[in-house]
Amino acid sequence: MKKRIPAVLIALCLVAAFMPTVSRAAVTPYFMAINDTLLPFNDSTMPFVSGGEIFVPDKIFEGVNLFSIGSDSLEFVRLYGGTARYVDFYTARGVTEDQDGNVLPWPSAKRVGRRFYLPLRQVCDYFGFNYEINEVTRDIIPEQQMYVVRIISSALLNGPTFVGINRNAIRTAYNEYYAPPPPTPSPTPTSRPPAPPQIVAPPPRYDSVTIHLSFFDISAGSAGSILDLLDIQEESGYHSCFFVTGEDIAGDPGLIRRISGSGHMIGIWLREGTFAEYLETSVILFEAAKIRTVIVSADEAVERAVATANENRLVFWESAHSMVDYDEQSVTLITDSIPREDGARMNLLFSCSEGAASVLPGVYSYLRANEFTVSKITETVEPITWAETVDE
Repeated sequence: MKKRIPAVLIALCLVAAFMPTVSRAAVTPYFMAINDTLLPFNDSTMPFVSGGEIFVPDKIFEGVNLFSIGSDSLEFVRLYGGTARYVDFYTARGVTEDQDGNVLPWPSAKRVGRRFYLPLRQVCDYFGFNYEINEVTRDIIPEQQMYVVRIISSALLNGPTFVGINRNAIRTAYNEYYAPPPPTPSPTPTSRPPAPPQIVAPPPRYDSVTIHLSFFDISAGSAGSILDLLDIQEESGYHSCFFVTGEDIAGDPGLIRRISGSGHMIGIWLREGTFAEYLETSVILFEAAKIRTVIVSADEAVERAVATANENRLVFWESAHSMVDYDEQSVTLITDSIPREDGARMNLLFSCSEGAASVLPGVYSYLRANEFTVSKITETVEPITWAETVDE
C-alpha cells in the first residue's frame, strides 16, 4: 500500500523542525484509527509531525497487538511485537535498537509529558503493518482540513469508505473537542442559585487488589527475556518469585544469581514433593547463589508437597489454580480473570516460555494502567490457598 504524507502535514514539519522539544501544542489534531475502528478523538490519541515523520502514542499500537513498556525516569520505552522481537527507544540519547542491539536508522522517539510517541512509518514497516492517511471531506468538517491516520493489519474497508461510514462519529467528535466552554450566566436578584456541579466519578482503580507474579520452568528458554522485561519495571516495584528445580539451578547457576541479584524471590519447585528433594535442592541453591528459601510449590505431587510443607515449616504456594495456559489464553482473557473486589488477591503463575514472554508486556501494561498493587511473594506473605482462589 502506498503511503503518502499530505502537503499540509509536510508544512507542519517545517515548523516542527525549529522546535527544540516537543510540547503539547505540537500535537496536531488529527484522528487515529486501527483497521475499521475509529479511535476516540482526544489528546491521548492524536499524532504529531516532526522532521517529515508522523509520530503516534505508543499505546495506540496495542490495537495491532504490539505492547509497550516504558520508564519515565530512564526516558526509555520498549515496543514488543512477539516472543523475542522488540525495539528499544532511548529518547534522551535519540537511539533506537532492535532486540539484538543493532542500532536502527530511525528518527528518535519523542516524549510529551509522560507519553511516548513512536515513528509510525518505521514501526509499521518493521512489524509488518500498513498505514494510510485519509482526507476528511469538507462536507463532514467544513471548518478546517482534517485527516484520519489509520494503521492497518486486517481492515475490510478502503479509506474513503471508512471515512464515509464514520462521518457522523467524526463530526460529533470534532464538535465535542472544539466546543467552546459554556458562558457563565450573570447573577440576577431574581435568579435561582446555580445547580451544584455534577460530580463525575473518577475512573476505577484497583490498588486494594493484590497481584502476585511468579514463574516456573526457567529451562523453557525465555527466562532471560522475562528478566529483561522485569528490569524495565524496576521503578514500579514489580518483583516476582521464580520457582526452580535442582536441574534448573545446575543447568544455569548464573541465571539463578541474576534472578536473586535483581531483587526477585527464589522458591523451590518440588516434582516429587518430598522433604529429601527440598533438602537436596536447597544445597544446590546455596552452592550456586548463597541463598536459602522456605518457599515451595508443586504441580504433580501437590498433596505430598503440602504435607511436606506443613510438617517442616515450609511455605507452600498453590499452583494448579493460578497457572496460565498460554495456548488458550490471550492478554484479554488473562486480565479479565483478575479479581476486582476490594481486598482480593491473585497469584499469576507463568512458565518461562515463549508464550509467557509474548503476553507479559500486555499484562504488565494492564496492571500498571489500572493501578493494581503488585506484591512480591516472600516467606512472610500469607500464601493464596486453593479455597481462596475458588471463592474469587
